[in-house]
Amino acid sequence: MSAPGSGGGADRAGSSPLTPTTASTQGTGQASPTPTVEGTSRPPSLPPGAHTSPDGRQELVAKSSLARGDLLDTWQRSERNAHQGEGYRKIRLEETTFRGNPAVVWEYAFTLQGTPWHARLLGFDESGKSYQISTWYQPEVEAEALRTYQKVKDSFTVL
Repeated sequence: MSAPGSGGGADRAGSSPLTPTTASTQGTGQASPTPTVEGTSRPPSLPPGAHTSPDGRQELVAKSSLARGDLLDTWQRSERNAHQGEGYRKIRLEETTFRGNPAVVWEYAFTLQGTPWHARLLGFDESGKSYQISTWYQPEVEAEALRTYQKVKDSFTVL
């Protein structure tokens, strides 16, 4: 798994499973280059558009890229590769809607450096671009994390 915004070998929003950089930032906003999956490392800082909670237990990111192919197919391929992550467990990966448009939601749990995390990714295509709004959080802050994630989704604007 790769860190948000690090590309992870794919340049389509949401085309690869993502994990939080918060485990190595500890709320400072500055990540140390710690190994993730063999042969990869974390970026030296959070990618543009990423925000970490002050206590380091939630991360949010929204990004866009050119739309390429079917988003559900792309994420299903990525999900098959996600099984190499520690403690990866798919909760759901399915089609949905976002503001009346077709979308895909991918929810999963995993462990990063011994810490359990939960991920929710929302992806959709609009006007030839692919968008992803994602959050990763530790289970003990789920209620607050989901409220914050909902606010981000509600206020998200396609430019």
